[in-house]
Amino acid sequence: MGLIEDLEKAIGASRRNYGELLAIAGNLLMEKAQTLENAAPPPIVLTAQPWTEARLKKTFGGFRAAQAYFRERYGVRANSWQVLADRANAVETALVHLGLAIRPNSKTATLTLSSR
Repeated sequence: MGLIEDLEKAIGASRRNYGELLAIAGNLLMEKAQTLENAAPPPIVLTAQPWTEARLKKTFGGFRAAQAYFRERYGVRANSWQVLADRANAVETALVHLGLAIRPNSKTATLTLSSR
């Protein structure tokens, strides 16, 4: 065997090894993506309608109870019913658009889930 033949064998082996490494790396990436997809939390199911001052009062009764609920759930702070409703709706709308939450009977929720 000459040097040229040895070099050709080495190049062929190197290409095979490189191809195998790329295939293994691709498989690892696919497994990681599947693991992340499977580990994703299920979407939060929100109320069917956005919050209004009247709905907040009916649901929570007192303002302090509503304040505590949204502060704990979303970290939202507010000093009035309307501000609380606006901020809670803003957070929930963002969650829906990010695909982390759904709002039943809502066209936005359907579009968000089907775009995944």
